[in-house]
Amino acid sequence: MMVVMFILVGCEADPADETVEEPVEEPENIMGRVEEPLNMDGSSEGYPVDPIEVAGSVIYLAYDEDFIYVLMEAEAEGWLSVGFNRSGGGMNGANMILGYLTEEGEPAFREDVGRGHAHSETDVTAILQPYFERSNGRTVLEFAYPLSFPADQGYNIEEIAPGETYSLIVGLHQNSDNINSKHSTRGMADFQVQPYND
Repeated sequence: MMVVMFILVGCEADPADETVEEPVEEPENIMGRVEEPLNMDGSSEGYPVDPIEVAGSVIYLAYDEDFIYVLMEAEAEGWLSVGFNRSGGGMNGANMILGYLTEEGEPAFREDVGRGHAHSETDVTAILQPYFERSNGRTVLEFAYPLSFPADQGYNIEEIAPGETYSLIVGLHQNSDNINSKHSTRGMADFQVQPYND
């Protein structure tokens, strides 16, 4: 009887042999992939993933083979800015796009590089199809930008690559279009670029 019990106990599976699969944690914020270029018209139509909420603004991100697409909306009556940096990076070395209205009320745009806690204008223009509109206290900035950033501008990153994680740097002013005035709100959020095979 003891022999039979020993044999039965010995046949039980060893718990150490069982494989427990850890759940794969999905990134909270995603830059989604699109197959066709998006229209820069201030509409979120065509952006494939949920927006990122940071610094009192809502930001949609997408990319295709050649470009990134950014749409930022905020309850504000001043300038808006969006920048990209390495994951966890702050303003220093960030590639920044600023949108604002001129004194004549015309949309204008500037490309800057973060330098410490400040930023200064770059000597290149890479932004495509920029869109900026203000209506009823709400301001919208939208633009396309090359995946590969212009060289020799002091950016911390050279490109936005599928599968990688970056920081989104956001700043805005509630009531001033003077882009040299300090932001009234700022924030940062990491996001992952959706891989090609997803």
